Amino acid sequence: MFFSRRFLPFMTTLFFGAFNDNMFRNALVILITYQSQYGAKTAGMLSFLAMALLMLPYFPFSATAGELADRFPRRRLFIITKIVELLLMCGTAAALFYKNIPLLLALIFLMGTQSAFFSPLKYSYIPQMLPRNVLLRANAYVNAGTYLAIILGAVAGNYLIIGADGTVFTGIALIVTALIGAAASFAIPAAAAVNPRLKISRNCAGATMATLRLLLSDRTMRCCAIGLSSFWMVGALYVSQLAPFCRDVLNAAPDLVVFFYLLFSCGVAVGSLLCGRVGNRVMGWLTPALLLMAVFTLDLYFASRSRATTPEVRTTLELLKEPGFIRMTIDLFMSAVCGGFYSVPLNALLQRAAFPEAVARVVAGNNVLNSLAIAVGTLLTGLLLGYSLITLPGVFAMVGGINMLTGLYLYRLRRIKI
Repeated sequence: MFFSRRFLPFMTTLFFGAFNDNMFRNALVILITYQSQYGAKTAGMLSFLAMALLMLPYFPFSATAGELADRFPRRRLFIITKIVELLLMCGTAAALFYKNIPLLLALIFLMGTQSAFFSPLKYSYIPQMLPRNVLLRANAYVNAGTYLAIILGAVAGNYLIIGADGTVFTGIALIVTALIGAAASFAIPAAAAVNPRLKISRNCAGATMATLRLLLSDRTMRCCAIGLSSFWMVGALYVSQLAPFCRDVLNAAPDLVVFFYLLFSCGVAVGSLLCGRVGNRVMGWLTPALLLMAVFTLDLYFASRSRATTPEVRTTLELLKEPGFIRMTIDLFMSAVCGGFYSVPLNALLQRAAFPEAVARVVAGNNVLNSLAIAVGTLLTGLLLGYSLITLPGVFAMVGGINMLTGLYLYRLRRIKI
């Protein structure tokens, strides 16, 4: 299936799209932080703004993107979105060359907009073009591939931008990657539009509310959306807290942050691929996976609390000699594996539960809820940390509690076959 004409060009298209998004975002953060004239406080605010601008377009544009993906042939929309990405990357290369930070921030917002229009396409393509018996496996490949693209793009963005000619090399890499994705989109097989008479709403807010009503009208889709929102919120909390956790709790050198990012993303990818091997009764394993994820997350909390602090800054290699650190590494990796395992069947079930002519709109509504969950979760955690109501290790205890509640909530789906 993976090397079939219906899947490989599609997978190549989305892989390089996710790779480009994260290469651009991380290169921009490094550029702002280390190669601009901004002070530390301003640079920190701009780095946060860059990340927010990439996610912000999902709120106003997801519903319209879902309507377009149901209304028009999806191959045509794949090609259009990838050509738009290529044009944006050409502009980004020029802005990087001149180190024009305001223009780069505008471009990252436009890239976020392009991604918002691309997401309903990729998840609605799978049930339309692939047989039902490979739906779970296809989503496993997509999830694993997306996380690998995210981490590889992040690493590429971090390292390419460094050096005297880093902006030039990064710009070239962004254009080449966009070219590969655009070329792959032309190889995606053509298919008829699923709902050619659908009326496209001109009111983004009204379209968003209609899309959310559609998503939440069905019990199964509602459960999937809440479960996926929990996954994305927990993932965002993990990733956002890894850097301060490494610096302030483990007293570790910056190389540990990259190591933990790699470990977390690889764990999600492994869990996604394992899920594809379980079969159509995988829904019965969701609650055990989430409870196990809670156990590993809570153990990470207790392991970090019991670790003796040292004044010396440790490298990753030095920390790996400590048994307590090995324990935390295993906890983080296994939490990610469990997260990848439980998110894949929810995506597959969401696609199957939706009416064929409305899959893209259902996916779009799910994107809106996921983005809202990420925003609320990170904002609430920031406030709790800011007012010293929880500690950095306490974030992991909170995440463990969320995992337990989500596992109990999803228990009702245990008898459904995919």
